[in-house]
Amino acid sequence: MNLFNYQQKVAMMRILLDIIQADGRIDAREIFYFNQLKDMFEMYDNSRNDVDEKNSLMALAQIKMFDKEQKEFFAELMANMIVVDEDIDANEVMIYDIVREFAGIKKEFDRTV
Repeated sequence: MNLFNYQQKVAMMRILLDIIQADGRIDAREIFYFNQLKDMFEMYDNSRNDVDEKNSLMALAQIKMFDKEQKEFFAELMANMIVVDEDIDANEVMIYDIVREFAGIKKEFDRTV
């Protein structure tokens, strides 16, 4: 798998933030997982501004250009974010499906809590 550049990381984090906010409830487990990913991607505190300012549609367009392995990796991150709070919300799954369809990700959401 190709490594992700900074803009790709910001794009992924933008979509993950959209998933967090999709159900109208921000759970501490979602924030904890988001921060774990931020650390894993070696993104620093000032990068949160870049994520907040990133347009979701632009993020989606960037994700569409990922290679197959990058898309599969990101699909796993999205699925993890959906289930981390032990509440699978229809709006969160809808975002997953929109990203999947537009970006050409083959893996359907198939998790249970």
